[in-house]
Amino acid sequence: MIRRREAIGLAGSTLLALSGGPGAAATFGDWVDGADIAARFVAAGIPVKSYAMGSTSMMPTLGEKDVLLADLRAADTVPGRGEIIVFRPPGPDTVYIKRVIGLPGDRIAFKAGRLVLNGKVAERRLKEKVELDLPLGPTPVSIYEEALSGVRPYEIVEISDTGMLDEVPESVVPPDAVFMLGDNRDNSMDSRVAEMGPIPVGNIIGRVVYRLRPNSGWLVPPETVPGLV
Repeated sequence: MIRRREAIGLAGSTLLALSGGPGAAATFGDWVDGADIAARFVAAGIPVKSYAMGSTSMMPTLGEKDVLLADLRAADTVPGRGEIIVFRPPGPDTVYIKRVIGLPGDRIAFKAGRLVLNGKVAERRLKEKVELDLPLGPTPVSIYEEALSGVRPYEIVEISDTGMLDEVPESVVPPDAVFMLGDNRDNSMDSRVAEMGPIPVGNIIGRVVYRLRPNSGWLVPPETVPGLV
């Protein structure tokens, strides 16, 4: 089942000033907890914003209400495959966080729940079966490790391989656009859905690099953040 409302609340306006607008989720504690990492970004002159997840669409990688740090230098640029980015979909003035799966010119399809990228079924390995607290309540799910060529493996959640988005005809990602997927494959409104579709590169806000809360830590290898000291 697709959760139609999964906008991500803006949690902070800049690294040095917290947002005071409606729905702001960052607190002074967020920045106290992340003071060391914040100081590193300030020293490097890297523009960032913090955002709070507003849905379960990126579980198990990101949980609802996780507070994240995005490198804004990635705005309006073609991201790398596998990266998690913050973006605005066409139309509504909302903000989402998803994973980049398809780049311009890629062919994307889903068959029996499996991602098919450029004619090749993505490898996945079952890690465990667990029960997660999803919008429908406690739900038995399978957690897989999915692997794409040239991308660090990441985990995805599947309720089944027979859901409404588990059969998607092949399409080609347009020039200057990317194809986005949520890691929680059966509970994500993403590029498989006509209302969103591929995301224009110009709608990209930033690249998610760090989790401030609840469990602080890097979401990318720190050496992949250019200029960080």
